[in-house]
Amino acid sequence: MTAVDAQTLPQDEAHDRAAAITSRAYFGALMRDRVAFVSAIFLGLLLIAALGADLLAPYEPNQANLRARFVPPLGTARDGGFHLLGTDELGRDLFSRLMHGARVSMSIGLLGALCSGIVGITLGVLAGFYRGLLEDVLMRAVDGMMALPSLLIALFILFVIGPGFGNLILIFTLLHWMVFARMARSLTLNHQQHTYITAARAIGGSDRRIILTHLLPNMVSPLIVLFTLEIAVLILSEASLSFLGFGVQAPQSSWGLMIARGREYISSAWWLVVMPGAAIFLTALALNLVAAWARAITDPVQRWRWLTPPRRKSQPIDDED
Repeated sequence: MTAVDAQTLPQDEAHDRAAAITSRAYFGALMRDRVAFVSAIFLGLLLIAALGADLLAPYEPNQANLRARFVPPLGTARDGGFHLLGTDELGRDLFSRLMHGARVSMSIGLLGALCSGIVGITLGVLAGFYRGLLEDVLMRAVDGMMALPSLLIALFILFVIGPGFGNLILIFTLLHWMVFARMARSLTLNHQQHTYITAARAIGGSDRRIILTHLLPNMVSPLIVLFTLEIAVLILSEASLSFLGFGVQAPQSSWGLMIARGREYISSAWWLVVMPGAAIFLTALALNLVAAWARAITDPVQRWRWLTPPRRKSQPIDDED
C-alpha cells in the first residue's frame, strides 16, 4: 500500500461514516415526528399494495358475482366469500379494486409530477442561468398559464383528444410544468449570487458542469418537497377528471372512477363512495404531512433542531465518602 492509499483510506472511511450518521439522523428525525412517521408508513404500505396488487388482492378486480351484490363492509356473501370493504353493484370486491385503483392513481401522480418536473426544472434553470430574452418569454408564459383555470383547460383538451392514461400524463405535464419552472428559476437566481458559482466560473468551468455539478445538487431539497406536494395535487386532479368521465376509463380501476360509479347507489351502499373517497383523502393528507416534514429538515435554519436528538438531562452523581 502506498502512502497516498494510506492517506485516502481513512478519509474514505470517514466519509462513509458521515454518510451513515446522516442517514441515521434523518431516520431518527422521522421517528421523532410521530405524525410524519405514521404518514410515511401509510405511504409505504400503499406503495406495496399498489405494486403487489396482483398478488396481494384477495379477488380479481373485475370479477363479477351477482350473488354477492352490495355486501356491506366486513360482510359475507351468499357463496361464503368474505369481503373486507364490501362489494359493488356487480359483486366485485371493493378492497381488491381499491388496491388496483391505487396503482393507477399513484402511477398517474408520480409520472405526471415527474414529467412536469423534468420540463419545468429544465426551463426554469436555463431561464435563471442565462436570463435575457429566454427568461422574459418563459416567465410571461408561466404567468399566462397560471392565470387560466387548469381544470377547464384539461376538460377541453381531453374532450378533443379523448380520455386515457397516456393523455392524462400529457395534460398534467402541459398544465403543471409552470410550478416547477418558477421555483427552479427562483432557486437558480439565488444560488448564482453565491461565491462557489463565481469560483467555478473563475477556474473555467463550463455552463453544463456548473449547472449539473453545483446548481442542481443544491436545489434538490426544495424541489423534492414541491414534487411530493404535486403528487397529491395530481392524484386529486385525476380523481376529479375521472369523476367527470374524462379520466381513466373502464375496465381500469381508479379511485375517481369508483366514486363516479358509486354515487348512483350512495343512499343504499354508502361504502362505494366513502371508501375510495377516504383513500384519496388519506393519501393526499399523508403526502402533505411528509412534504411538511421534508421542508422542515431541509431548511438550513430548522434542520439542526430535527437532526440533533434531544439531550437527556444528566443526573447528579452522589459523592462517595
